[in-house]
Amino acid sequence: MKLPPKVTYSLLASLVLVSIVFRYPLDFGHETGSDTTFIHSLSDSIMQSGFAVWILHPTSYFGLYALSYPSGMPFMLASLSSTGGISLEGGMLISGVMFGIVGVLGSFTAARAAKDDDRFALIVALLFSISPFFLKQTTWIGSSRGVVTALVPSLFLVLLIYMRRSNPRHIALALILIVTMMAYHRMGELTLFVLIAFVFAIPFHRVTQRLRFALAKYENTFRFASTGAGFAAFLGLFYVQFLFPGVAGPNVVDQYGTGAFLSGSSFPVLLLNMAIGLGGKVGLLFPLAVVGVLRYVWKRPKEDRDKFLLVAAFIVVPLLSLRDYIAEFLVFTFVILIVLALLPRRDSLTKRRVAAAALVFVLLLGAVGFSWYMKDYWRERYYSDSAIPDDLYSTGVYLRWRADANIISNEGMSAGRAAAISGRPVLPIGGASIHWTGPQQLTFGFVDPNSVGVRALPLTSISFQTDEIFLPVGVPNAKDDYELVFYNDYGTRTTELTLLHYDVRYLLLTNSRPTEFQSYIWRDAPFLRGALENTYQLYDSGANSVWFLG
Repeated sequence: MKLPPKVTYSLLASLVLVSIVFRYPLDFGHETGSDTTFIHSLSDSIMQSGFAVWILHPTSYFGLYALSYPSGMPFMLASLSSTGGISLEGGMLISGVMFGIVGVLGSFTAARAAKDDDRFALIVALLFSISPFFLKQTTWIGSSRGVVTALVPSLFLVLLIYMRRSNPRHIALALILIVTMMAYHRMGELTLFVLIAFVFAIPFHRVTQRLRFALAKYENTFRFASTGAGFAAFLGLFYVQFLFPGVAGPNVVDQYGTGAFLSGSSFPVLLLNMAIGLGGKVGLLFPLAVVGVLRYVWKRPKEDRDKFLLVAAFIVVPLLSLRDYIAEFLVFTFVILIVLALLPRRDSLTKRRVAAAALVFVLLLGAVGFSWYMKDYWRERYYSDSAIPDDLYSTGVYLRWRADANIISNEGMSAGRAAAISGRPVLPIGGASIHWTGPQQLTFGFVDPNSVGVRALPLTSISFQTDEIFLPVGVPNAKDDYELVFYNDYGTRTTELTLLHYDVRYLLLTNSRPTEFQSYIWRDAPFLRGALENTYQLYDSGANSVWFLG
């Protein structure tokens, strides 16, 4: 169905407005997310140094070299802040809204290129732009996952355009998009599967077309057989990761053994945990994706672009065991399948058409309501996804203007947030993750770039979950040094030498745990008991305090 252009543009503009409203921070005043402050710190380093200190090798741009990180987001935020004359926090807010709009327009044009139906494209754009995972990753956050998610429809778009025009420039553009996504997030490499689906779909289309004409007199038999074979293949690919855990890489039992409501290793428990997890990321209508696959296969897609979408849906099934990373890639694919199941078929009976339209409207309304609820779910439920608290933010501002040396904290998340706001180096590095090694060792000046040696990982040990293919050699273990300080007594030679090496003279203390430090769990800290007795407090914000170590 083609709508009048003015109607289409008006509805598309409304979707852009909806995207902005969903991403507007209503009840929080600072950046959110556990990775945000880490990327904020890297961006701040670029602005202060004029270059990225952690770029030691071409693979550093993709986070594959020792002491590196995917550099797309830090470069983009630093550039946006410098050229726009705004703070890094403001740049994060603007970039999230911007990529939300990119998601709306990209998903609309990609869906329109896949199917000549304005209704289809508009509903895809709506459900994609308000999918809970995409909302979470583009609402005042520095994480680069939202950028990758926003660009996936654009990758589909350029490949679909190539199928119509056969212009090699579109293949080159697709490769540029893939490299760009890899530079933003390591899991951007999963978009190579879209390219694999595209390459496979062309010969697959030719074979199925020949079979269709060759078996024309067995039309009904061939239709049932192809539908059954296609759906059986889909279910088989899906079930094999449960039958042989780990065969597709990550172990599905490890990934989905524990969920929001259930725990266990049986197939029903794992299946429900997977469905709930993906439903929370894709949206309320996620179960309709299965109906969409069956309906799409039953209709026997005739065009090569139809085969491309179908193969893309099939080829990503084994990747479902990648619980933490696959959502970037699958949101758009699942939304396409959902809308294929959702759209009513054209029926001559007016009553059926009206009833179907009413049902679709109710389902879409429910999906919008669910997304509105889920957009705050992670931020309110998990401390690591929350916004920086006002008291910790004020502590960071104090350290920015008053601290003249580096800082150590008894809690990693607070340390990362303080580093982002203050611009001062901190221990532990990595924020919530508490890294053994990382690019902050270079940006904070803890390690001389000229002294970094590396060794390559064996090819057999590299997988989609490998963070880097070159490991540092002879670089101090920041996590061990951090723990060493707190395990020792205040004033011991070991402690003093470690603090001197990192130029630490300030302690950022989480007041609720004054004699403990966190390294995965809260641990007793003899250093803190001695520091509280022998040093003096400079600042207290209620939840946090700053102490001068001398």
